[in-house]
Amino acid sequence: MAHDVERHQQPTSGSAHAARWAPYTRFRVVLLVTGVVPLLLVPLMLRQWPLPAHGLWNNSFVYVTGVLHVGMTSFFYLDPEMRAFRHQRPHLFVTVPLLIGVGTAAALSLLDSPGQALVNVALAAWLGWHYTGQQVGVVAMALKGEVATARLRPGERRYIKATGMVTMVGLIRTVDLANTPLANLDLLLVCRLGLVGLLAAVGWLLYRAAVEPAAGGGTWATRAVALAWATLFVAPLGLVHDPVAGAAAVAAVHSFHYVFLVAYLSRSRRPLAWVGTVLMGAATAGIYLVLLEWSPADGVLSHALPAMLFTMVAAHRVVDMRVWRLREPERLEYMRRSFVFL
Repeated sequence: MAHDVERHQQPTSGSAHAARWAPYTRFRVVLLVTGVVPLLLVPLMLRQWPLPAHGLWNNSFVYVTGVLHVGMTSFFYLDPEMRAFRHQRPHLFVTVPLLIGVGTAAALSLLDSPGQALVNVALAAWLGWHYTGQQVGVVAMALKGEVATARLRPGERRYIKATGMVTMVGLIRTVDLANTPLANLDLLLVCRLGLVGLLAAVGWLLYRAAVEPAAGGGTWATRAVALAWATLFVAPLGLVHDPVAGAAAVAAVHSFHYVFLVAYLSRSRRPLAWVGTVLMGAATAGIYLVLLEWSPADGVLSHALPAMLFTMVAAHRVVDMRVWRLREPERLEYMRRSFVFL
């Protein structure tokens, strides 16, 4: 750790300086491109070509923005360097995802329409919190990439988690809330009021960062861009009237960021390991979509497919909640073997 701190704090010159910053610069550029472009383009695309209930356009969009990145979680089940971590936490990798997946599928099969809607509300809220967790990690990596000792201040961490409230409400808007207690709420207004509050809060945080530099170091500009990104991420949920288009925009960003991060993580193991990682996720997602398209409409198999999907999604969210936790020294050291600028 001391070596890493010195490596980031001591001035360098010429080619050595450029070599040290090159990976971090490329990393930031790709994160920005895969983040900003979907936020702008996806709502425009769906305005021009709305998603049908079924068909190739719908399935392709769901594949790219949803199941592709979920399938790439299989990397953490197969990576030899994760073996000890997996063996110490069998419930995290197997038991909990299975219980959540099978339990959710059973609930959606057995409950009436209002009950199913409430289950979907809970799933949407959990999805929003999952997205928010990724944003905490992206911002933390942006700060630590510039200076190894840089950290999110407690208020900044709370702020990014507070953006999750807008994310959760925005995703809940995609659920059919008829015959539920939420039916008469103007959730779009809630998102917009939340977005106004976030803008005021981020302004205060940036002012405080300017007059009182963070103890861990790092430039104000990097901190400002990182916090501004966390705010921009939730903007479509408050600015786009169509709940599906707004949710699809943030889903696309989350998916593209995850594909990039896991591919980047795997590339340090072997030169072309990232290709296999992406193909593994693509194949897993493809198998699911084939089953979805050709599975029977009734019988045991019709219930097995939702259980499979919810188990995959639960594994993705539960496992990711732990493996990307950079505050834990073991996790940070694992990530540093790939993200050398941390």
